Amino acid sequence: MAKEPEKKPKMRQLIKQAYTSTAPHDKWLLPLLIIIPVAIIAVAVVIGLVSNSTWVLIYSIVFAIPMSLLAAMYTLTRRFERNAFIRMEGQPGSSVAIAQSIRRGWQFEEQPTSVDPRGRGVVFYGVGKGGVVLLAEGGNGARKQVDAATRRISKLVPGVPVHTIYVGTGEGQVPLKKLTKSIKSHKKALNKHQRAQVFSRLRAIGGQKLPVPKGVDPMNARPDRKAMRGR
Repeated sequence: MAKEPEKKPKMRQLIKQAYTSTAPHDKWLLPLLIIIPVAIIAVAVVIGLVSNSTWVLIYSIVFAIPMSLLAAMYTLTRRFERNAFIRMEGQPGSSVAIAQSIRRGWQFEEQPTSVDPRGRGVVFYGVGKGGVVLLAEGGNGARKQVDAATRRISKLVPGVPVHTIYVGTGEGQVPLKKLTKSIKSHKKALNKHQRAQVFSRLRAIGGQKLPVPKGVDPMNARPDRKAMRGR
């Protein structure tokens, strides 16, 4: 008997999940979700009263209600992501979990390509429009792994740009909240066909095993911004 296709979470479930996972760690979440919609509707009422027109008052309120809901959803989404990044900072594999959320143009291998035996550093790799990107966790402790991985990759796929991003909160490092932007900042060097070839070749050499997070929250699901906006 064929398995039924897995149903995607509904918007209401995504909202509930985002709130319940964020509220215990963010004391300002609930007050903001109340204050922001009320403030938007209050401004709309004031505009309607100042205009001294019943129709303007009605249209202002009708327009303000969906705007207040969108503002609340935007606030929830941003604070959910901010809180998730804070909780993931410093966890092994957090960088590749974030990188794998990039939907188009990039593909990241879940298992690291190099791990320091002493646990000081770990390096993951991904292939995308900008070439090969190495995500190094562990700061200076990962430099030897980065150098070794760079040499190995350069021999396997000569001519392909290899970029390194040191992930962390120290000097010269990229925090998780800015990681996606940093990955996408590299200029295009490979087309879709070339990316597939490079990734397949690198994946064939394998990597070292290391448990990594599957997503940015315990439920292994990242709220879809478009779904939360009702699109």
